[in-house]
Amino acid sequence: MPYQYSNNIIAVGLDELVPNFWNTLGSLQKEIQRYKDKPFGIKRLQVGGNGRKLLIDFDSLKPNIQDAIGDPRRTDNPLENYFEFDADAVRYYSRFKRSGNSLEPDEQERYIINASVMKAVLKLEQARVQERIKLRGSIRGITATLVKDVENFNNTLKVKHEVSHNLPASEKQFKKVLNACKSDLYYPLIKDPEGGKTNNARKVDDKTEMIFNGLFKNQLHKPTPTEVARNYDAFLNGYAEVYNQDTGELYNPKDFKALSNATIISYINKWENKLATHKARSGDRQAYMGNFKPHHQMEMPTLAGSILSIDDRQPPFVYNTKNDRVWFYLGVDIASQCFTTFVYGKTKEGIIVDFYRQMVRNYTEWGFCLPHELECESSLNSSFKDTLLRPGNMFQEVKIEANNARGKYIERMNGKLRYEVEKSASGWLARPTAKSEANQLSSAKKQVIPYDILVNERLLEIEKWNNSPHPENKELSRWDYFERNQNPNLKPTNWSGILPTIGFKEKTSCNGGYVRLQGKKRAIADEGKILTGEALIQQMRIIEGKEFDVYWIDGNDSKVLKALVYMNDKFICEIMEMPRYNRATIERTDADYEAIKLQSAYVASVDAFEKRQRNRIENIQIIDNTPKTINSNFKIPNLKRYEVRETPVEVFADDPDDDNVFVPSQKAAPGWRSNFNL
Repeated sequence: MPYQYSNNIIAVGLDELVPNFWNTLGSLQKEIQRYKDKPFGIKRLQVGGNGRKLLIDFDSLKPNIQDAIGDPRRTDNPLENYFEFDADAVRYYSRFKRSGNSLEPDEQERYIINASVMKAVLKLEQARVQERIKLRGSIRGITATLVKDVENFNNTLKVKHEVSHNLPASEKQFKKVLNACKSDLYYPLIKDPEGGKTNNARKVDDKTEMIFNGLFKNQLHKPTPTEVARNYDAFLNGYAEVYNQDTGELYNPKDFKALSNATIISYINKWENKLATHKARSGDRQAYMGNFKPHHQMEMPTLAGSILSIDDRQPPFVYNTKNDRVWFYLGVDIASQCFTTFVYGKTKEGIIVDFYRQMVRNYTEWGFCLPHELECESSLNSSFKDTLLRPGNMFQEVKIEANNARGKYIERMNGKLRYEVEKSASGWLARPTAKSEANQLSSAKKQVIPYDILVNERLLEIEKWNNSPHPENKELSRWDYFERNQNPNLKPTNWSGILPTIGFKEKTSCNGGYVRLQGKKRAIADEGKILTGEALIQQMRIIEGKEFDVYWIDGNDSKVLKALVYMNDKFICEIMEMPRYNRATIERTDADYEAIKLQSAYVASVDAFEKRQRNRIENIQIIDNTPKTINSNFKIPNLKRYEVRETPVEVFADDPDDDNVFVPSQKAAPGWRSNFNL
């Protein structure tokens, strides 16, 4: 079939001319040679031989030959009336994936052209079938005419669109593709859509790739990819054995192909393989997650108290010649970026308990509720998972990150403290592995900062940080933002949920309605109010005159901030210091009179209960006849003994009433005057 050779020159191959117009190649070559130097006649575009095809200039052929072959520049193909580039094909092939991989751009372009031509062929076929039915003709042979039209249509595509299709030229193959496209236009045109042939042709199959990964991952000395390539070569040459430790299978070298070192290294370094092997080989979990693990992207909270992020850190300063550094444990409110809690020490021992105590002190002193949510690391906090950090005790939500630096917001704040605040201070130490040159070690001599000075300077830096402008509202400091934007939905402190874990424990008792703690008598209370009336009596029934445990915590002023009574690990009540009043009447204030009123009600509650209890008791006595001695075997001589003699009581028997007979008196009854006779 003629095709465009260059610009507007059309080339014709040997198979188009011999034997249709010249009997043999020799006769054709003779005519070419005859007109070689003449300005007319047949002309050759390319000499044949050595793998090249003989090409003839189409325009140099006789007109009858040109008409028989067909000029590809002529665009009178019937498919022109139906052809247009299919937009649906563009979308389909751009989204199609073979074995998880998208099609190459040139492959997509080829399938788009083929689908567009095939869509036009389906329309042309339908039109021809209807036309033949209308003329009552046979529909046999239509496919053959379509094949010829499709083959010639490449000329039109080249001239008008500078593209070409590669649909089958064989009628049998074309008919097969045509029928498949009638049910699904796009899928049948894809070569090897499942990728089976591609996978079968791979020199490195899944089993071989698994061996690469196993050798790279499981060896104790952490081999390099180059060492794995050498191990594989040794395995193929019989110098090493490779086996599956789980199944005991010994692999046969004859089942595997020889590969270049570059091929083996490229497979080991593929992302999907490094993702698994580096997880087992990596000793730095943070570095592994930074390279391979995607992280969440979240919006920042806007209300203070919504979430608190906490973690330990060692500021880059040393306080002795042994290069010891101070341990800090910090908590930052994410919305305000304000450090609300900070404790320090020379070791990490006990620092986490001190931290939670200090948080309770600070928030209670400021009059704020504890934060709703906490995010923390697991190393120091995992032991509190079922007690203090159980949701509902100290916080409503708790997120414990297991060695995931990117999961805690405070890591960013610690970085800002290090490089934006502390870096300019004397004695600052650079990280040995810092990426930025400005943050790397300098030639300056290491400076030792005394412990007290070091701690004081770090606290001053935190104070300065909290008083600096908030990044989202430059008119407010971080502390002002924290104060003015407290979340209104925070819950009150659950003292009974936190004091048994972080409180100080002391054994004491209740006597006379008061519990002695830290040298002071404290009244029975509940939910921050001293009890009176029946509520007080109910609690005194339980603890009065008994020993129990008191869990308490002190405030920043060292006074008792909150104290709770527990008996047999069961929460009973709260105890509070009773407000006092001035003994001198003239010096009393309104607060003194309120204290008098409260104390009077407290005492009256007990008095009233005592009176009720007393009135309930009836006047009951007892006569005790229990013998005081067993016998009288022991006697002291010359003692006068006074014995009580009991006179026998004569008992008269009652006459039976049934034997008595009533006999009336015969004498007249005396008159009333006889009562006055002497």
